[in-house]
Amino acid sequence: MCKEEAATAPVCAESGWQVRYFQYRDGMVPEWSRFAHIRRDETGSQVRSWCWQTFRLEEVEDCSAPRVMAMGLPYAATECTDCFVRFAFRESPDSAFDVGQGLIPARIDTPDQMASAMRVLQRELVDEAGRIPGGVVDPDRLGRLAGEVERFGRALRRFGWLAACRS
Repeated sequence: MCKEEAATAPVCAESGWQVRYFQYRDGMVPEWSRFAHIRRDETGSQVRSWCWQTFRLEEVEDCSAPRVMAMGLPYAATECTDCFVRFAFRESPDSAFDVGQGLIPARIDTPDQMASAMRVLQRELVDEAGRIPGGVVDPDRLGRLAGEVERFGRALRRFGWLAACRS
């Protein structure tokens, strides 16, 4: 699939294109929430990683591959494991990584992302709380909301753990 070239990022032999890594610029987020992501695509003023997070272009910088020194590029922060796993298995026929995610991302790395996820979940819960007293109960919608709450719970625990470990 991919091979390491001396002092550069991996190059995919089958397509010839070079993998590009990026991370938040120094000072944009707390150091414990900086991760080296693999660039999936770019549209307008946003870049999307292989872990399906989107970033504003002005907040990120290209960087070297993790544990690789590359001329002219900043050294990479800790690697985003989700990006690396999803990128490695992108050809898998059983891969569900291209399936759209829910409202709450499974991985929340920065304080701004956590605050945003909290507001989204709060809005969804308030909307549902307004429907229930009127007898409007949709089991499918409640099931999707339960999934979002569970995903948020996992992300919140991970976020707290990251903050505690790296502060």
